[in-house]
Amino acid sequence: MSYALVMTSRAAIRASLAAFTLCLSSLIPATTHAQTTADLDHWRKAYADNLAQPDGWLTLVALQWLPEGNITAGSASDNKLQLQHVPVHLGIFQQHNGHVALLPPTEGFSPSVLLDGKPAPSPAALAADDTPHPSDLFSGDVHITVIHRGDRYYLRIKDAYAPTRVHFRGLNWYAPNPALRITARWVPYTPAKTVHILNVLGQSSDEQAPGYAEFQIAGKTYKLEPLVEDNSLFFDFRDLTSRTTTDGAGRFLNTAFPSNGLAKPGTVVLDFNYAHNPPCGYTPYATCPLPTEANRLPVAIPAGEKRYD
Repeated sequence: MSYALVMTSRAAIRASLAAFTLCLSSLIPATTHAQTTADLDHWRKAYADNLAQPDGWLTLVALQWLPEGNITAGSASDNKLQLQHVPVHLGIFQQHNGHVALLPPTEGFSPSVLLDGKPAPSPAALAADDTPHPSDLFSGDVHITVIHRGDRYYLRIKDAYAPTRVHFRGLNWYAPNPALRITARWVPYTPAKTVHILNVLGQSSDEQAPGYAEFQIAGKTYKLEPLVEDNSLFFDFRDLTSRTTTDGAGRFLNTAFPSNGLAKPGTVVLDFNYAHNPPCGYTPYATCPLPTEANRLPVAIPAGEKRYD
């Protein structure tokens, strides 16, 4: 199973990046600097717009662990999980041996409670995000999903009227820096290398790195090991700017595949102007992976997104 089911779910990352993964074509060298800058500006706008969507990362308001047993949820103070913008008693979440269900409160489900677009049955089985058809539970503008991380299950709650979304003031970026659009040497691992990935919850998994990108900054050589994310390379890295201007946990960068594919030596374009924060850079309720030791660079890369505030 992918690292994303232990960290930030691969499906969730795909959804959050959907608005701007099309810009991977811009990671292929453009004909002019002006065109490259225009592509970058378009990408950054699409990225910010995607974050601010009614179901984007800025809408996260809670991450509730589901221990064995029952947890009541609703807007009333007698609930274990107290939420705004939902019925007084939304329901009772029950987790038993990895099976999650929503039970009705004493007064029954409110008509606003919909499971996969229909009135919730009683009880309602809830499928987690690592299943073929994850459940979508809505109550008005509040969206609840079950996520599976390691050996635990959690409720991920989004609210379209979360203060983080309502008061969103935009993102902070470094000015475009052509010098940090770098053509790196691609060196494949044969066989793929097992890397140990830790997330912000302290959970871990072993994943496969297909190779590494080797590049130079100011005459010194560095390398980064990516994972494969759909049809791109996914780099999770940290550099010295994390101490001052960029997110302390690190940043993400997706690139096109190497020039000769994953299994052969070639080149890969690392345009650090596209580096962006992980979801945890915007909310404490995400479950992001952390950079491996190999991807913690002893050099500053002043390009891409700065810290969010």
